Formats: sequence, C-alpha cells, structure tokens
Amino acid sequence: MTNPGGIPARPTECDLVMQGGITSGVAYPAAVLELYKTFRFRSIGGASAGAMAAAVTAAAEYARDSGGFERLQALRQQLQEPGLIVRQFRPTRQAKPLFRILLAAQAKRTTGAKAVTYLWGLLRWLFLPLLLSAAVAFGLGWLLVASAGGTLGGIGWSGWVVFVVGTVITGGLGLTVALVWSVVRLVRDLPKNYYGMCIGHKQRPRDPDALADWLYKQIQIVAGKDVADPLTFSDLKAKGINLQLMTTDVTGGRPVRLPNEAYSDVNYLFSLDEWRKLFPAEVLDHLGRTSPVVYPGAGELRALPTDDLPVLVATRMSLTFPVLLSAVPLWTVDGSTVARHWFADGGISSNFPIQFFDAWLPTRPTFGLYFGPKVPSSQSDQPPVDPERVPTSPGLLGYLGGILGAGLNWHDTLQARLPGFNDRVRAIDLTDGEGGFNLTMPPATISAIDAKGADAGRSLVDFDFRKHWVERYLIAMRMLQRNLVAPDDGHISMREAFTTEYQEWLASGGAADGHAEAWSAEAAAATAQLLDGADAWLRCGETFVDGADPKPSVAMRITPDV
Repeated sequence: MTNPGGIPARPTECDLVMQGGITSGVAYPAAVLELYKTFRFRSIGGASAGAMAAAVTAAAEYARDSGGFERLQALRQQLQEPGLIVRQFRPTRQAKPLFRILLAAQAKRTTGAKAVTYLWGLLRWLFLPLLLSAAVAFGLGWLLVASAGGTLGGIGWSGWVVFVVGTVITGGLGLTVALVWSVVRLVRDLPKNYYGMCIGHKQRPRDPDALADWLYKQIQIVAGKDVADPLTFSDLKAKGINLQLMTTDVTGGRPVRLPNEAYSDVNYLFSLDEWRKLFPAEVLDHLGRTSPVVYPGAGELRALPTDDLPVLVATRMSLTFPVLLSAVPLWTVDGSTVARHWFADGGISSNFPIQFFDAWLPTRPTFGLYFGPKVPSSQSDQPPVDPERVPTSPGLLGYLGGILGAGLNWHDTLQARLPGFNDRVRAIDLTDGEGGFNLTMPPATISAIDAKGADAGRSLVDFDFRKHWVERYLIAMRMLQRNLVAPDDGHISMREAFTTEYQEWLASGGAADGHAEAWSAEAAAATAQLLDGADAWLRCGETFVDGADPKPSVAMRITPDV
C-alpha cells in the first residue's frame, strides 16, 4: 500500500545553481522571483554571471521578511534600462578603441554596417597616426618631384597616378606601423591593469560607477543594509543561507569554491593595497578591520576571510571575464616562497557547478538554470528529425568556439544530463543576439530574455520531488551495490578485492597504523559483514543492479569537492 505521507510532493525549500553567461544573467531575476513564491532558498550557487545572480538572490533571501524580493523586482526592472549594462564596463584609455571595435563585432547588424563600424573605429583609434602618415607621405612625394626639378602642377596625369600610389603605399605602411605599435602598447599595459581592458572599479572619486561599484550598491540595497556595512557570508549564515561561488586560480590551475576554507587545502592571502584598484572603499575598510596582517613582507599580506568575506569580493572574483575584466590577485606563502596567484572567471573551470549542494539522497530539490537547448533525459525525448532542416557547417570562429566550449564545459554538460539531475535542470534557450557578450542589447531584447527566465522559473514550481527522490535513491543504491559486490563494467568489486588474505591481515593489526589492534579486528569484521549482506539487500528476488544502466552511465568516484 502506498503511503502518501513522509516525503512532501512539493517541498517548501530548495537550492539553486545558476550558470555563467555574461549578459545572459539578466534572465535570472525573473526566474528567482517566480520560485521565491513557493520556495525558500537554502543554498545558492553559481559561476561568473551566475555568481552575480546568486549574490543578489542570497541578499533578497536574507531580507525576505523586510522587502528583499520586492527590491530584487526593482533591480529586475532596472536591468532593462537602455545602456545600463554597457555602462558598467569602462575600459582604460589604452583599451577604449579596441573595446569599441569589440562592441561593434557583437552588435546585431548587417555585414556592411559592421564593416563601416570597424573602419570608423580604426579611424578614431588611429586618427593622429593616419594624419601624420598622410602628411609624411605627401611631403616625401613633393620632395621627390622637387628634387627632379619639377612641380606638382607639371607632372601630368601619369605623374599624378605615380604620386598618389606612392603616397597611399607610404601612408599605409605608416598606418600599419602605428596600428602594430598601438596593439603592442595595449598588450604591454594589460598586466598593469591586472590583465583586463576594464578594471571594473572607478579609479577616481569623481568617476562614474563601474561594475563593482554598481553591483556592490545593488547587493546592499536588496539586502536592506547600509552601504558602509558590507553583506558578508557570516550575515547569510546567520539566516540559514548557504552561498557558494566558483572562481578559478589561473596560476595554480585549479577551481576554487568561495568561501574557501572548507573546500581547499591552500591558504590564500591578499594585499589591501593591490585591492584598492578593484573594490569600493567600504569593502576595503571592512577588510582592514576584520583581516589583520599575517605576513608583513610582500605588501603586508592578510588572510583571505571566510565567513567575514564580503559577498561582493567573492562575486567579483567569480565574474572576472578573461581580458574583458581585470583579474583579482591573491598570494600564497609556502616556507620562504611567496607567490602571486591570479584569479579569473569561475566559468573557466566550472561554468555550471550543478554538483554544488548535491547529496546521495536529497531532502530538498537543487534546481539548476542554464543557457542552451533542453537537456534530453532519454532517447525518447529527442525531437523528430526534420528532413527539410539540413544543419549548416559552422564558420571557423564557430568551430573554434565549439572546441573551447567543449574543453571548458564538457563535465557540466554531461553532469546536467545524468538521471537525477536532468529533471531538475531548466534551459533558457537564447537566440543569436541574446545574452553572451552582447553588452549593447536593446530593452526589447532584454525583456525577451527576462520572459524566458520567468518561464523557466515557473516550470519548476510544480516539481515532483517524490519522483525525483525515488530516482536518486535507486541510482545511489545501484551504484553502492555495484561497487560493493556486483560490478559488470570491468572494474573489481570491493568484495573481490577484500580477499581472505587481506581480511586476515587487517584483523591481525597489520594495517593499524596508529590504531589499536582491536580497531583492526572490528574493522575487518564490519567490512566482511557489509559485503556479506550487500547481495541480500532485497529479498524479493530482484537487486538494485538489475536492468540496463541509465544513459549517460554513472559512476561513484572519490573526487575533489569543487
């Protein structure tokens, strides 16, 4: 007889993980505002632009009972203001011309219109070199004519052809040299700007707000906190909110989850002086009060906080789009070796960290929002093939982009397709010109993305948690039983590896290694009892490993918790 009690079909709490995608993140507030009506957010995570959305969602949950989500609604409307997004990206003087050209490249225009924009951008970038090159070319031509005893008025049409061609060639060579020199200067200056065209923080008090300044104010407003009192992970924990964001230690070649203490074996330090270039004064004042100097050398390094870390700092570290936004420097000290580590976008290592907050047997759903087509859960979910729609081959840039995307996202992509994952993941399928690097999207486009986000949120409101729980339970037990006693994939089961010889050796204290011999004997007996009973978990004649494996196939492995 089925027991309708026990597991709620519609839990009142959920976790949420959001994928990165630069401007695609404008879809997230709408989705969150649909979900909050049914669920409290217990754990929230993301990478890159998903980290930004996770931060403001956590701020809204922090102030749920004092208007937090109402203020998030106001932020949602603000994001549709014309030019708001692109204003947050303020390039350095040297990078401004190239930044304009990149904006032209992402604009949804005809090829001819883009070509005109590129040309105009180059002319604005190289106007003075172009003027100088033309003047020098004209002067050299005039000197050549004069040295031959002639005048420009008497060289005839053929002479003018030679003169003009020579002037164009000379001017073109000068312009090429000027362009190469400008690019060399830009590349040379990137390290000074922490490897970014846009630093992301206003460098002078009278400058307009840049991304970090604007985002900090939005987090504080949504959380209902004074701008002088940064929202921290400790504040969130006090309200039962678990926020986790992904970033990438590029120097160390590893993903890092923030806050960092529980997930990493590396103790990172930071320099307050270096960070003055990246973060608002209120955040730096808080860090100065709460993080004492622990290493006086190399710029008075301080320990990177965990609970006392302002949410803005972790968010900014996660959304450091390579080259577009400046990287964030941290340090490590190993004996006498002091090394600087550059931190960049969380999407480099895990753009959709759906594994956050995962458990073998969940007590509440962990929803995932990502950008792309619907994740199929089985072959039967595949749409029928339309013979009239023959796929076209991508261009070279599309092909190279596919290689990069596969290298960065293969793990997240396969994870989202696994049974027990794909039913709780919702796709926000964006078209060309929507999201991504499209910093200049018009309000109508942003509104369309917002509507897609709202649809994704609404589709999760009636999530069948009982069905999800049973699926997760069956998969967990299948993997457990298979690894213990019944592998059929070429691997050795624990029962096969735990031979009589190993059991006797363990029981005799051969592997005590600091433990008492009594521990060794009891451990050997407990392991044997576990393996003896694993075959008999089900008395009805079936086992958890019967039938075909789910697709994609799954494995239970010991892996780093990132």
